[in-house]
Amino acid sequence: MAPPAFASAALTWWSAMYSDHQAVSVIVRFLHLAGILVGGGTALVADRHLLAAISRDVVARNAALALAGASHRIVVPALALMALTGVLMATADLETFLNSRLFWIKMLIVGLLLLNGGGLVLAERAVARGAGDRDWARLRMASAVSVVLWLSALLAGTWLTVGA
Repeated sequence: MAPPAFASAALTWWSAMYSDHQAVSVIVRFLHLAGILVGGGTALVADRHLLAAISRDVVARNAALALAGASHRIVVPALALMALTGVLMATADLETFLNSRLFWIKMLIVGLLLLNGGGLVLAERAVARGAGDRDWARLRMASAVSVVLWLSALLAGTWLTVGA
């Protein structure tokens, strides 16, 4: 099924704008990378503090938990920026990306990252309510998975730039 005429025209216009105007493509890619740097960097710092706090005292655990909670105010908008710019980059060459196995692997990783982020928030809330060892173990696992997924998304995106 072909897309509606207005969508096809918009995609054609955007593809030309992105490929014909270097400043446009550079700004979109910069914003995508800035989202990764700021959002991913903030998430990795919070994850690192959570992982280190597991074996520490209550004060260190509570500080790491507060840092993780505060990080969401930075990570969530950064993820939104990454999603917006990712859509802009993909629609600039839609046929290539829709047929790229690596693109779909990256989308799977991003989806897993979002799901894990939700699980991380739930684990943080459970720890904040009860602070039991089981809840801390769930939080530790979610933080470790977060680190792996952020780095995997970065690897897939880097790989995608050289061989979509």
